[in-house]
Amino acid sequence: MGRKLNIPTTIEWTDATWNPVVGCRRVSPGCEHCYAERFSHRMASHPHPRIAQEYAGLTQIVNGHPAWTGRFRELPDRLEQPLTWRKPRRIFVNSMSDLFGEGVSDDFLDGCFAIMALASQHTFQVLTKRPERLRRYLTAVPEEGCGWVPGALPRWNIQGAIDQLTGESDRAFSDDQWDMSDGGLSDHWPLPNVWLGVSCEDQRWADERIPLLLATPAAVRFISAEPLLGPVDLLRLTPHGHHDYLTGERLTARVKDYTAGLDWVIAGAESGPGARLMDEEWVRSLKDQCVAAGRPFFFKQAAVNGRKIHTPLLDGRRWMEYPRKAVVSG
Repeated sequence: MGRKLNIPTTIEWTDATWNPVVGCRRVSPGCEHCYAERFSHRMASHPHPRIAQEYAGLTQIVNGHPAWTGRFRELPDRLEQPLTWRKPRRIFVNSMSDLFGEGVSDDFLDGCFAIMALASQHTFQVLTKRPERLRRYLTAVPEEGCGWVPGALPRWNIQGAIDQLTGESDRAFSDDQWDMSDGGLSDHWPLPNVWLGVSCEDQRWADERIPLLLATPAAVRFISAEPLLGPVDLLRLTPHGHHDYLTGERLTARVKDYTAGLDWVIAGAESGPGARLMDEEWVRSLKDQCVAAGRPFFFKQAAVNGRKIHTPLLDGRRWMEYPRKAVVSG
């Protein structure tokens, strides 16, 4: 059951990584020095033929540097890996890709969420730069459905994937049987052990991505401001009014109204070759905003001459806070 290969993680805010998908495509400035791009290029030359095959064709050399080809590859034999980990842990989903990438099928997403539902001892941290698809997938309804609640379609499909994995594929449902009183997802949606987040490297991408995240059902919503390339103000005055992303007190005109805010903020500098500079004041501002709103803040890393400094001091202490509990909000 599941692959034995596990890429060790040095990511400060998680315990393990799970990569059922590999490959990606750049979508914003935060992707420019992607560590997964470089790592995938090395893995394509791995001495083990099977591992090399998994990463083959995902990158190419452009101007002397590895670059994504835009291909995504689903790896079904890695799908059940979290079920083999008995000790509870925080698991970063797809450190080597984006679970909601263009090349990942809805059927495979159903399987990933089924595994996350079954591995309820773990906390899964899903981070994406594609919140449009995240929201579309998790709020979808059947095309022919009338009066279906948002999210009916993924719940139905994920339940089907769970039943296949557990050998209960003969379960019968009527078209409107959404209480699933015999052990389905009705009382566990959104999944309480799945945290959803978006990457926000500067104000533009915060304003693009956070409203879509806040309009998506989730137990915990978070942002990763890494690499932090500019200041990010989570209390915004826009032509549409005030937007307090931390508390969710204001609505947005782009998507349907949201009332929940962010539960967690991560920030960090870029590291590695060609790392772009981060101003400590940008981090301090995010920290101060979180403190004022009573939200946990995690300062992941700083960088000096491209060298990573893990969980550095900021204003006399290390900021390594997590959400205290997962409060389910639709």
